[in-house]
Amino acid sequence: MATLLDGVRQTLQDFHMVDSGQTLLLAVSGGADSVAMLHVLAQLGDSLHIQLIVAHLNHGMRPDAAEDALFVEAMVRHMGIPCVCETVDVPAYQRQHRLSPEDAARRLRYAYLSATATQRGADRIAIAHTADDQAETILMRLLRGAGLRGLTGIPPRRGSIIRPLIRAQRRDIVAFLHKHQIPFRDDPSNHQRQYLRNRLRLDLIPYLQQQYNPRLTETLGTTAHLLAEDEATLQALAHEHLQAARLPWQPAQVALRLDRLIHLPVALQRRMLRQVLSEVSGHLHDIGAKHIAAILHLLQTDSGSRRVTLPHNLVVERRYHILLIQPQSPQFPVALDEPVQIPSQRAMKALGLTLVSDLLGHVPVAEPFPTGDEAWLDATAVGLDVRLRTRRDGDRFQPLGSPQTKKLKDFFIAAKMPRAERDRLPLVVTPRGIAWVVGMRIAEWAKITPATRHILRLRVIRHPPTKTAMSARAEDCTSDFPVVFRRGLC
Repeated sequence: MATLLDGVRQTLQDFHMVDSGQTLLLAVSGGADSVAMLHVLAQLGDSLHIQLIVAHLNHGMRPDAAEDALFVEAMVRHMGIPCVCETVDVPAYQRQHRLSPEDAARRLRYAYLSATATQRGADRIAIAHTADDQAETILMRLLRGAGLRGLTGIPPRRGSIIRPLIRAQRRDIVAFLHKHQIPFRDDPSNHQRQYLRNRLRLDLIPYLQQQYNPRLTETLGTTAHLLAEDEATLQALAHEHLQAARLPWQPAQVALRLDRLIHLPVALQRRMLRQVLSEVSGHLHDIGAKHIAAILHLLQTDSGSRRVTLPHNLVVERRYHILLIQPQSPQFPVALDEPVQIPSQRAMKALGLTLVSDLLGHVPVAEPFPTGDEAWLDATAVGLDVRLRTRRDGDRFQPLGSPQTKKLKDFFIAAKMPRAERDRLPLVVTPRGIAWVVGMRIAEWAKITPATRHILRLRVIRHPPTKTAMSARAEDCTSDFPVVFRRGLC
């Protein structure tokens, strides 16, 4: 008992897992590992000055799952520790989100623990992962293919989640429980070989220990620790380069200077991209190596604008000299053609703007004239037949300063206008042609000259974007996990 207690105490100290006076929420399934964690932390509670709360989640995936909950309830009541138990419908959540049973159960479990910790005011969430779990995880990721980050295994601490048993081996945990006659529940699914992790635990690891390295579990744990230190250094370096590449930009978007990206080692580029994608979307769910590879390819594309669409409606776009990362709803083309009354103020909801028009009399004016979302045009040259519409095939435009017209498409390309935005850009048009590409340029023939007697003043007011189901950031599973039955056990 003293050995396991000392080992856990040292782990808590080495990884700064708890502070005096904090409350820990313990995830207790009733199995050997979580029961041992509960008893060890209960023994250490007074010396560490910590308070404990037990949380148990019934996944409803086994016939005897309710018995596990009753077992945990009775044990915790006897120990005098507060307890919260809930039941969730994992199969329903699995079908709804098209997940594997294991992934569905894991997401619901962490969502439940996070919500319960918040409700109960817990500072930390303790998970009973062991050194054996660490070894299995590393081998499983190695077999499936993983980079340095994946081979760091299970972190001893991540945010509020701590793993006090991460250095303890299962054989020592079971010996501790038997020695002190502490009962625990055995999950029959742990012996079913259709699961890869079980095959590693039951077959491959014992074989490797017998034939190659009796201390395989310790060796893999040490390897994970060393790789984690290297990964932390690379992540810190990537963060420094990311800050140096960042440009001032709109909220919910990140723009990076390409010249600060393309010459860096690929190892740093990958980490910078993962950091910024996590920042914009709030998570990295479903974003894998193939998506990062697609963005890396985008960095090497040296012509025009290109984009990569990622899961959860995340868009990464190369705009010539910058890389723009943003959540974005699909930009459906808008076919708009509306008359413009002068003077008037008219909202164009399909384009997300209001157009304001009025006439200025003969007033002394001098350059520079307004640009951007306001334009001053020669009212006589423009005439009264004014319309606001989106582009059409064959449109031509004579930009201010140009002696002749050009295809509107060529103007957009030269102006580095992203392709996805061209079909939604409003145009002010008269029988003579395009007078104003809104927000970009007026026509040469519509400009104000010394002979101008009246000025047509046009201004657009852009509506703030609204949050829709398509454009809202993907919410974490903590917001919608289906609790079908809830009861406080203690």
